[in-house]
Amino acid sequence: MTDHIFKTDHGAILYDNTIIKNITENLFLPHSWKDVKLISNEIGGRGEIYFLGDGKHTFVMRHYNRGGMIRRFMKDSYVWKDEERTRSFSEWYLLKKLYAMNLPVPMPVAANYIKSGFFYKANILTMEIPEVKSLARYMIESEYFENFWPKIGAHIQSFHRVGLCHADLNAHNIQIDKDRKMWLLDFDKSRILKPGKWQNSNLSRLKRSIQKIKDQNLNVSFSSEDWEALKKSYIHSSRLA
Repeated sequence: MTDHIFKTDHGAILYDNTIIKNITENLFLPHSWKDVKLISNEIGGRGEIYFLGDGKHTFVMRHYNRGGMIRRFMKDSYVWKDEERTRSFSEWYLLKKLYAMNLPVPMPVAANYIKSGFFYKANILTMEIPEVKSLARYMIESEYFENFWPKIGAHIQSFHRVGLCHADLNAHNIQIDKDRKMWLLDFDKSRILKPGKWQNSNLSRLKRSIQKIKDQNLNVSFSSEDWEALKKSYIHSSRLA
């Protein structure tokens, strides 16, 4: 992967020129693509998410939106600090690092920011991971397979092993493809850290997310034994590293 920066009138675009050759600001305008589909947040993240196709490849574009109370006042604007600390560029560089480690993450394609005064807005473009469904969807549809929860635990440990602190580890950002390979999405605000309390915090956040899905769907099967199987595999995998 090679990264280049294309300066625009009001910002910049960071991109991999082995995938995207002709860079224009239209890259982040969904209606400029041959195929475009706005999708739900089922695949993770709080931003607006689009599938974009150019006839050869399908990409996923996420527009950064805020969460929490501040969303009422600033839906998608962020305070400007500097280029490398924009949400989009930070996530792109982190994805590039994780992808180079052969971890199961989407391939970063491009990221941009548009600056206006003391604020900016941003987007990120990644390669589509075909035929994936979230952990949440697997739970709701009761599509558990052999060693399901232990494999989730080992999957999380593979990221914690390299110090990846995921800022929003939940049952929507863990994705599973048709071959039962597990992926992780949405690295906004995530960081590489030394081992610490954040690891248990990540797991606790995931457990709350799973419990919320169970509480909202009476047919979902999830027990304390399932969680213990996940944790046991997580700990075992850490000892094998």
